[in-house]
Amino acid sequence: MSVPSLPAGYDISKHVTAGRNDCHITVGFDQQQNHIPRFLVQLHFLVTGSPPRWSEIARMDHNETSSIGHDVYSEGLHVDVARHSGPTVHLKIRHSPLAPNRGKVIRGCVGYLQGNADYFIAVYEGQKSPGGGPPRWSPDGGEPTPMLIRSNSIEGGMSQESPVEDALSPEELSEVLAEATGTTAEEIERGAEEMELAPPEEGTVVEDAE
Repeated sequence: MSVPSLPAGYDISKHVTAGRNDCHITVGFDQQQNHIPRFLVQLHFLVTGSPPRWSEIARMDHNETSSIGHDVYSEGLHVDVARHSGPTVHLKIRHSPLAPNRGKVIRGCVGYLQGNADYFIAVYEGQKSPGGGPPRWSPDGGEPTPMLIRSNSIEGGMSQESPVEDALSPEELSEVLAEATGTTAEEIERGAEEMELAPPEEGTVVEDAE
């Protein structure tokens, strides 16, 4: 059986475990000295069939190098969520302010896709509709209600093996990101843990994704 394809065209691309053998994560990013100007984090799902095949069901990305790229620091994080029987949707996620270190953000995105894999599978298979409609507002003038959760708190206790033999663990990915950004793996892990992202079921579908 084939393995999920790595992101093409990036300076560094890695396979990363998702904690279960029917899912897998791939990460790609560019490096300019200690800066990461663009990245892509993808969640792949093993679709049953003859033969089984890997399908990308969710992705989070950042690109500050192109006028048509998605800059998470000005537009916020989003997830492109694929559906088997419908167009991919663009799901906007509420979150706390993002760390300037892109390595921390990448690690947080990996934890988010890993921890919410069941949700993205359900959307892909048509068991759930993406998003939860308009954001909730507090009575004092428009700030979102504090329904945010730590990115690491949603990583479950799944222990199934990765479909890719040499895939990195998320902690090993932190070491790669630390080297790329001139920091330590502990700082990458701590920064990811401090990220607060609303659950995807509370996200807002803002447009169909291309």
